[in-house]
Amino acid sequence: MDGNLYTIYNELRETRSELLTYLNNGNRDKRILLYIQDELRDIEAALEKVENGEYGKCEISGEYLPYDFLQTIPTAKSVSDIHQIEQYGRKPIYS
Repeated sequence: MDGNLYTIYNELRETRSELLTYLNNGNRDKRILLYIQDELRDIEAALEKVENGEYGKCEISGEYLPYDFLQTIPTAKSVSDIHQIEQYGRKPIYS
């Protein structure tokens, strides 16, 4: 595992640990419980992909996602994730 991937892997593991601690301490705000469970599923899937050597591959095209994007969104699954995130950073033509 190269250094960049190792960094992402450790970040995913740490985030998983923090979310599990939140859930296990009884801090179960029902408004965010579903979001935490969804995030945990995404993290588990990303960790499994790292361990199987499939991390960073687009689930649609099979090509690798840009490393810069994976640093920002380490649970990204496809190129469509990139397009969804990009639309939030765009400025309107008319303000």
